[in-house]
Amino acid sequence: MRELNWKPEQSAELTVLGERAGGGPGGRPVRILEFSGKRLRVSAGWKVQGGAAVRLEWDGQLLLGEVLNAEPGGFWIEIHHMLLDTAGLSWQKAGWQSG
Repeated sequence: MRELNWKPEQSAELTVLGERAGGGPGGRPVRILEFSGKRLRVSAGWKVQGGAAVRLEWDGQLLLGEVLNAEPGGFWIEIHHMLLDTAGLSWQKAGWQSG
Protein backbone atom coordinates (compact mmCIF):
# COMPACT_ATOMS: atom_id res chain seq x y z
CA MET A 1 0.00 0.00 0.00
CA ARG A 2 1.35 3.42 -0.97
CA GLU A 3 1.62 6.17 1.59
CA LEU A 4 1.31 9.91 1.47
CA ASN A 5 4.66 11.48 0.55
CA TRP A 6 5.33 14.79 2.28
CA LYS A 7 7.94 16.62 4.32
CA PRO A 8 7.66 19.45 6.88
CA GLU A 9 7.24 22.83 5.19
CA GLN A 10 6.12 21.05 1.98
CA SER A 11 4.78 23.56 -0.57
CA ALA A 12 1.29 22.80 -1.86
CA GLU A 13 -1.70 24.39 -3.57
CA LEU A 14 -5.01 24.62 -1.77
CA THR A 15 -8.35 25.28 -3.47
CA VAL A 16 -11.50 26.02 -1.48
CA LEU A 17 -14.18 24.10 -3.38
CA GLY A 18 -17.15 26.18 -4.45
CA GLU A 19 -15.20 29.43 -4.08
CA ARG A 20 -14.17 31.53 -7.05
CA ALA A 21 -11.21 33.38 -5.55
CA GLY A 22 -9.75 35.70 -8.15
CA GLY A 23 -12.16 34.33 -10.75
CA GLY A 24 -9.67 31.84 -12.18
CA PRO A 25 -8.67 28.21 -11.82
CA GLY A 26 -5.93 26.97 -9.55
CA GLY A 27 -5.22 27.12 -5.88
CA ARG A 28 -3.45 29.33 -3.41
CA PRO A 29 -0.04 28.51 -1.96
CA VAL A 30 0.17 26.86 1.47
CA ARG A 31 2.78 24.89 3.42
CA ILE A 32 2.14 21.53 5.08
CA LEU A 33 3.36 21.72 8.67
CA GLU A 34 2.18 18.52 10.32
CA PHE A 35 0.49 15.21 9.52
CA SER A 36 -1.34 13.26 12.21
CA GLY A 37 -3.61 10.31 11.45
CA LYS A 38 -6.19 11.56 8.95
CA ARG A 39 -5.39 15.23 9.60
CA LEU A 40 -2.98 17.78 8.15
CA ARG A 41 -2.03 21.17 9.56
CA VAL A 42 -1.22 23.77 6.94
CA SER A 43 0.15 27.29 7.09
CA ALA A 44 -1.56 29.95 4.97
CA GLY A 45 -1.43 33.71 4.71
CA TRP A 46 -5.21 33.89 4.34
CA LYS A 47 -8.24 32.70 6.29
CA VAL A 48 -10.43 29.72 5.41
CA GLN A 49 -13.80 29.14 7.06
CA GLY A 50 -14.15 26.07 9.28
CA GLY A 51 -16.22 23.39 7.53
CA ALA A 52 -15.06 24.41 4.04
CA ALA A 53 -14.44 21.62 1.52
CA VAL A 54 -10.89 21.85 0.14
CA ARG A 55 -8.57 20.28 -2.43
CA LEU A 56 -4.86 20.10 -1.61
CA GLU A 57 -2.26 19.19 -4.27
CA TRP A 58 1.52 18.72 -4.39
CA ASP A 59 4.00 16.52 -6.26
CA GLY A 60 1.35 14.45 -8.06
CA GLN A 61 -0.75 13.88 -4.94
CA LEU A 62 -4.28 15.12 -4.36
CA LEU A 63 -6.29 15.25 -1.15
CA LEU A 64 -9.91 16.19 -0.62
CA GLY A 65 -10.92 17.20 2.85
CA GLU A 66 -12.65 19.56 5.23
CA VAL A 67 -11.23 22.45 7.23
CA LEU A 68 -11.68 21.58 10.89
CA ASN A 69 -10.62 24.73 12.69
CA ALA A 70 -8.66 27.85 11.89
CA GLU A 71 -5.71 29.02 13.97
CA PRO A 72 -3.59 32.14 13.57
CA GLY A 73 -1.56 31.56 10.41
CA GLY A 74 -3.16 28.27 9.38
CA PHE A 75 -5.70 25.52 9.93
CA TRP A 76 -6.25 21.77 10.26
CA ILE A 77 -7.73 19.69 7.43
CA GLU A 78 -9.43 16.32 7.90
CA ILE A 79 -8.64 14.09 4.91
CA HIS A 80 -11.65 12.43 3.29
CA HIS A 81 -10.08 11.13 0.05
CA MET A 82 -6.51 10.68 -1.26
CA LEU A 83 -5.18 10.13 -4.77
CA LEU A 84 -1.47 9.46 -4.57
CA ASP A 85 -0.44 9.34 -8.25
CA THR A 86 -2.21 11.96 -10.34
CA ALA A 87 0.66 11.90 -12.86
CA GLY A 88 -0.71 8.63 -14.22
CA LEU A 89 -4.14 10.03 -15.08
CA SER A 90 -4.25 10.28 -18.85
CA TRP A 91 -7.84 11.62 -18.87
CA GLN A 92 -6.70 14.67 -16.93
CA LYS A 93 -3.79 15.31 -19.30
CA ALA A 94 -6.11 14.99 -22.29
CA GLY A 95 -8.19 17.91 -21.04
CA TRP A 96 -11.17 15.90 -19.87
CA GLN A 97 -11.84 18.49 -17.16
CA SER A 98 -11.78 21.48 -19.47
CA GLY A 99 -14.93 22.32 -21.17
